[in-house]
Amino acid sequence: MDPERQQQLEEAVGFAEQRADALDEALRDTAERLAAALRRIEALEARLSTLETGSNAPEHEDPPPPHSGRLPGGR
Repeated sequence: MDPERQQQLEEAVGFAEQRADALDEALRDTAERLAAALRRIEALEARLSTLETGSNAPEHEDPPPPHSGRLPGGR
């Protein structure tokens, strides 16, 4: 094989390897960012579900003391 042609092929292979490594890194970064976004969405959904169902509220609330100025039901 012609030495010039061999050098061109080696350069092309080196460039392709470098580009593949860069794409791998970009894909890995994107996957990590996507996983973080999904974790954040899941946490937000859990908070929204808690707010919708009121599951943070105790099973039964004691009535407020008469001097608290609060109406029954937390109003």
